[in-house]
Amino acid sequence: MRHKIKTIAVAIVMCLFLGACSQNSANKDISVLAQQTATLEPAQLRTITDLGGNTVKIPAAADIQRIVVLSPPVMSFVVNAIPDTGTIAGINARAFTTSNVEIVKKVFPNWQSVDTSFVDSSFTINKESLLALNADIIFYYGNFQKKGLENIDIPCIDFFSKELNDPEAVSIAWDKQLRDILGQNSTSNLQNEWNTTNEKLTELLKREHKRKTALCIFSNTAGSIVVSGTDSTDSYAHSFFAKAGVTNAAVDIEGTTEVSMEQIYKWNPDMIIVFHDSPAQSILDNSIEGQDWSLLDAWKNKEVYDVPRTTYSWITPCADSPLMPLWLVSKAYPDLLDESSMKTFVLDYYKRNYDITLFDADIDTILNLRKAAKK
Repeated sequence: MRHKIKTIAVAIVMCLFLGACSQNSANKDISVLAQQTATLEPAQLRTITDLGGNTVKIPAAADIQRIVVLSPPVMSFVVNAIPDTGTIAGINARAFTTSNVEIVKKVFPNWQSVDTSFVDSSFTINKESLLALNADIIFYYGNFQKKGLENIDIPCIDFFSKELNDPEAVSIAWDKQLRDILGQNSTSNLQNEWNTTNEKLTELLKREHKRKTALCIFSNTAGSIVVSGTDSTDSYAHSFFAKAGVTNAAVDIEGTTEVSMEQIYKWNPDMIIVFHDSPAQSILDNSIEGQDWSLLDAWKNKEVYDVPRTTYSWITPCADSPLMPLWLVSKAYPDLLDESSMKTFVLDYYKRNYDITLFDADIDTILNLRKAAKK
């Protein structure tokens, strides 16, 4: 009996000892795992220099699951590059007011469910709303948009470069920076598209044609007409005109500047393109109070057009920028590039870049091809 009790006692002691060893081993394993995790987490961060020259530590590409886009035109690059638009946690609502909703909903199906409450139309940021989005990364443009991002422990990437103001160079740089961040092929898809466009432009413009002048109405509201002169950080029409073999009527103006109707009469451009605010049709109808457009050749010949929009307006750097100079050629020199060929360019572009088949109705919403009534 004593032997049996002794045997049981020994067994109990052994169990306690083994249990303690097991617990110590488990604790040791957990400790080692924690140390490994602590070592791995910082190593997963990448250090990049963004287009603004800022050194930023960003997560591994696989860890970027929630993106906030503060800069409206950058949206077009994001929806073009990411495999799942569900990773867009927040976006500036102005991205939608300067785009074509019919096209946006095809490439960005969940656009209406994405939060826009964290920033207002003047780019004032509500930090509480922004932090509630639990963003892994934020995309912005320049110091003006950076206001409100101070003391936020989230990687913020600047898409503004003071070295670039040509829309081709800007759009390629944006595309490359975004693809580098997302861990995609660093070769810019947009570079290939620009190469294709430039080759086509060379082919088209070598044919004989009478060079036209054009004017870009940047904005027209409350009686204030702002036009686009030479390229600046907010105006890119000049380079687009040059690529299309068109002379900018406002070439003597730097950036965007308010002008009078009298100045526009002096320029008397052959063609007018309209960015936003009062639409081209208002000019064609000559219905804007205090403005008489009927004295201009562009009005008389019905050569007044709204700039096309897809995931953003083509007059600014966007994922569809390579289409803009081709569209300008189709409007300025229809004998070189007719409307049917331009539609084909758009159709093929969207199939290549978005794997989306557009229908005639879709393309018409992009190009807004008007048949102005003859007087």
